[in-house]
Amino acid sequence: MRLFGWESWRGSFRGASTTEQDSCTAADSSQDPHQYPSGMELTPERKEILSQFRERVAPLLPPHQQHDHDLLQWLVARNFNIDKAEQMLKKSLEWRREWGADTVLEWDVPEVLTKYYPVGMSGHDKNGLPVWIIPYGGCDMRGLLSSVRKYDYIRYTIRVLEASRQDMARQTQVLGHPVNQQCCVFDLENFSLRHVTWKPAMDVILELVQLYEANYPEFLKCAYVINAPKVFTLAYALIKPFLHEVTLKKIRIFGHSGWKEALLKDIDPDQLPQHWGGTKTDPDGDPKCPSQICLGGEVPKKYYLSLSKSNLARLSEDEDSFCTLTLSKGGKKRLKYDVKKPGSHLRWEFRTEDFDIGFGISRKLKKGEEEVLVPLQRVNSQLVTEEGYLVCTDPGTYVVTFDNEFSYMRSKKVLYSVSVEPPGSAKEE
Repeated sequence: MRLFGWESWRGSFRGASTTEQDSCTAADSSQDPHQYPSGMELTPERKEILSQFRERVAPLLPPHQQHDHDLLQWLVARNFNIDKAEQMLKKSLEWRREWGADTVLEWDVPEVLTKYYPVGMSGHDKNGLPVWIIPYGGCDMRGLLSSVRKYDYIRYTIRVLEASRQDMARQTQVLGHPVNQQCCVFDLENFSLRHVTWKPAMDVILELVQLYEANYPEFLKCAYVINAPKVFTLAYALIKPFLHEVTLKKIRIFGHSGWKEALLKDIDPDQLPQHWGGTKTDPDGDPKCPSQICLGGEVPKKYYLSLSKSNLARLSEDEDSFCTLTLSKGGKKRLKYDVKKPGSHLRWEFRTEDFDIGFGISRKLKKGEEEVLVPLQRVNSQLVTEEGYLVCTDPGTYVVTFDNEFSYMRSKKVLYSVSVEPPGSAKEE
């Protein structure tokens, strides 16, 4: 089984040198420029804070986790406030126990995640840091979350992070200086708002962002977001408030050009697949190296979990709180909503009886043109209630479309609720 491309680079560590030290200790860290996160130089005051913090948390951590670079991650995340850093560390240790983070690499992962969760390690950057490629544009979040519990999806993400941590420990031993950060390349080719406007998917994304910030501080050296389409700005607006300001400074966003040159400044070509600007290929010549990088793709229905009938029961229970719409065979309905203030939230919730329906959102422009915001697609709202929201960055008329044109045999009953909430009144997700 592929463990994030482990087989092809196991034991191959970048930058190893016999002239470098075999280990790094807290005692001599002041002489090692690699010891501090992002090249940080510690003032005498901060060195004293670090010393006090080490004394406080020493009973909580094994000796190999008490080096300067380990402790500084927590202090940097809390702006060198000892009390807050200690509280953050204690909460994270409890979180690790609850989720079994220390043994997650031994977990027997559901097959659908190993085959369709898009991620993989391609190699290391010029400083020996692990480089992960996440082809998120190929992620079928709806399919994955229909095939596994949310708990399993989150735990698999933790497994990826812990695999990276394990690689960092090996790199630290071989290179003779601390390796405690990673580089990530998020490829948004084929990305659309359907990746984030489905509420269950957005809930998971936000939970993962907060999990990462709370338990893996200063874990990221740089995130390259490449092939970002225009609609990504809307998705980024939803996620950005949950990211620490230090993390935000490490994110570099590119369209369809300029990113290969940026990657190659930090990563040697032989550490990147050819598709992402490097020289690596699979033995069969595939430039995306799917033996190392899981590319995602649509999840086959055979992986879907058994479907609950509870959603159908709810149709009759709270029907009064929804509007009802019946689409004839081959029919379509366009509902218009006026948004007057930028930053308003357009929220929707709907479900159908027995069969799926097409759903999409657009914004009216001048001369009869429309900007597609949520591409029209068929959704299985007869199985799971469809919920979501969109941040309306521009005022105007927004069009919510329910589409049954693909069905020539059946009419569809839709129960829906759509609302526009002005800025500041929307609840945090």
